[in-house]
Amino acid sequence: MADLNIPNAFRELWDQFAALAVSGVGGAYFRAVIAPEQEWKKRVVQGVAGALSAVFLGGLVAHFVDGIVNAGVYTYLAAGFLMGSGGEVAVKKIQDKVLGKT
Repeated sequence: MADLNIPNAFRELWDQFAALAVSGVGGAYFRAVIAPEQEWKKRVVQGVAGALSAVFLGGLVAHFVDGIVNAGVYTYLAAGFLMGSGGEVAVKKIQDKVLGKT
């Protein structure tokens, strides 16, 4: 039976989550500077979608890529940034299509 070091596993999971969160905030800031939104309500929705995308989709992508290249936390930082920024862009496109461009 494999020897599981539970506290170490939680520490590694926490480090990955923190990397995704920090890089997701970076992606959100990047999008806010590049394409500012006039309406704050739309901006909040875009930010939340970017954060969720960074944590969940970024985690999936990073886990897959890290299994291939074994780059560690850098993989999670890059995936969180890309998925956070991409999630915001996707929500903005949906908002523009449904609610019209502002």
